[in-house]
Amino acid sequence: MTATINAMSLGDLLQHYRGRARLTQTELAGLSAVSVRAIRNLELGLARNPRKETIRLLADALRLGGGRRAALFVAAGLRADDASFEVLSVLPAVAATRPHGRGAELERTVGMLRRPTGRVVTVAGLGGCGKTRLALAAAHILHTETGVPTLWMSVSRAAGPDTGIHDGLQVAPAAVWMEGLLARTRGAGTEAARLVGDRDVLLVIDGNDTTPDGDRVSRATMDALLAECPRLRVVETARTARDREQDRTVQLGPLHAHDVDALDGPHPAPPSPALAVLLDRIAVLRPGYRPDAGDAAALGEICSLLDGLPRALESVASWLVLCPPDELVSMARSEPLLLAAPPCDTAAGSWIDRALAQAVAELTPDQRTLLAQLADLDGHWTVEQVALRLGLSRASAAVAVQAMLHQGLVRREHTDRRIAFSVLNLVRAACPSVLPHPATPSHPSMPSQPSQRQEEAPHDGADHRRDTRRFGTAAGVLRDRSRRGHAA
Repeated sequence: MTATINAMSLGDLLQHYRGRARLTQTELAGLSAVSVRAIRNLELGLARNPRKETIRLLADALRLGGGRRAALFVAAGLRADDASFEVLSVLPAVAATRPHGRGAELERTVGMLRRPTGRVVTVAGLGGCGKTRLALAAAHILHTETGVPTLWMSVSRAAGPDTGIHDGLQVAPAAVWMEGLLARTRGAGTEAARLVGDRDVLLVIDGNDTTPDGDRVSRATMDALLAECPRLRVVETARTARDREQDRTVQLGPLHAHDVDALDGPHPAPPSPALAVLLDRIAVLRPGYRPDAGDAAALGEICSLLDGLPRALESVASWLVLCPPDELVSMARSEPLLLAAPPCDTAAGSWIDRALAQAVAELTPDQRTLLAQLADLDGHWTVEQVALRLGLSRASAAVAVQAMLHQGLVRREHTDRRIAFSVLNLVRAACPSVLPHPATPSHPSMPSQPSQRQEEAPHDGADHRRDTRRFGTAAGVLRDRSRRGHAA
């Protein structure tokens, strides 16, 4: 039957499909907005080189999909790619669920895409913070509201190693086709522009970061696509927003991981966003598992020690298949970087090691040194405190902290009246390998009271701090608390 259809002329094929739909030429004209005369001429073979829009309208009215739609386009002398567009733009089912704790960021992303001028939006953040997941949800909302289809390209997969889609979060099979299309036309994007044309389309370019091989959809290519496709909108995910584009950037940080009450009882407290991500992943890998009060407390502490980083929490669920929560919380205290990667990932060079190294590499040498000094401080701090403690001007301290915040290496802390920050626990654990050893500054502008750690550090204090970071910070924090208690 397929061979017979492929051998048919456009007129015979159109008449065949119209007969299957039990439509007259007049009825098909009413459904498709194509004139009766044009339909008659097509069926009689009198129309030469029909317009693509005419064939698309007829295919829509006849409700043709897949192979039948492609056959009609090919018979009309058009490319099958045009017929496959609707098939290519199918989003995975996970896109229909909103990511935990990202309501404000999701609304901002969709809000910018709704605006006539919102043609390019960048979702930026540390690797593993959920950029791909947010882009999927935004594409689904836009499609639900307006019917805009989505074409997906994963630069990381087209370039080689997978760094953007993980732990079962897979895009539609059509993404492979789109990746290949843009990979072949990376210079000018001519083929992609021909496919999109004047369609109202959302293009998601996932993992659009500069790699050692230079694999990235350049701004020139993106501008060319936008110029040739007037109704095209683009969402790109990247570790860092491009220069001077902060006004159209949605910055993602780690999820909140506040302590929660036990999940038992008639009215259990809702889990934090970080714990909700972990529980969702556990439900997939261990169906029927429900944590008791002790397990819930352990999982909540794990979420805090892993900074609420979604991909790290998905790795914890993989470990939970092998180890109970009390063993995992011990691992999170001593070896958080190991727990942040799934058991199948190597401890050296895992995704979290790469993500942190890439983020630190974006800082200047002075900013890296400052980050090492901040990682050596307890608790959270403000920009003013950083300036006073380390002898910096407020402006230079603000610029450095902002750069660290944009790279996802520090996070904002919720306090009553101050804007405070803290270094991620995973960054502290990675300090020996990705950051220089901090030197204690000596400036007249520093506070008159030295820090507690400076007062009490023994001769081997530097080695002790390196060991504390290498094997986890929990033990060091407990020792400091004990010392402070004795001092009081």
